[in-house]
Amino acid sequence: MMIAAKQAVELIASVRAAGGTIRRDGDTIELAAPAPLATDLLARIRAAKPALLEALHHLPEWDALQREALAHWRALGFPEKAAELAWGALQNRWHRAHGKRFPTWQCAGCGQLIGGASALWMIDGNRVHLDAIDCLICYGNYWRGEATQALTAIGLQPPTGEGAK
Repeated sequence: MMIAAKQAVELIASVRAAGGTIRRDGDTIELAAPAPLATDLLARIRAAKPALLEALHHLPEWDALQREALAHWRALGFPEKAAELAWGALQNRWHRAHGKRFPTWQCAGCGQLIGGASALWMIDGNRVHLDAIDCLICYGNYWRGEATQALTAIGLQPPTGEGAK
């Protein structure tokens, strides 16, 4: 994910964590909060305005993608698992578009040098140590967590209940 886009997602999350709302109205950003937002947060919002406008512009698309994925999995006969499967599809889509890409010399799971060790190339171009299953598991947890953080920051809700991840 580009720094600007990641910063925008973090700023949206910060506004929401403070009890506020943030939305786009044309070329302006509208903020509302029960108490004044911190001065440094407002300064960061002003500095990141172009990235915020872009991120806020795409919110309806992600909402529509979630509804579409839910309908898809329900129609295929998985009503109990539809929310979980739809969330996984959103995580994958977000990761493909914005997920972190590690240098090819670095294991995406443990962060260490791969060097001459055997490595597994992931479909996203990242690599993990092949002979250390923990690296694969750690990387899977990392990118799903990164995607979940970004998706929830823009207002989407992960599934809850039994079987939700």
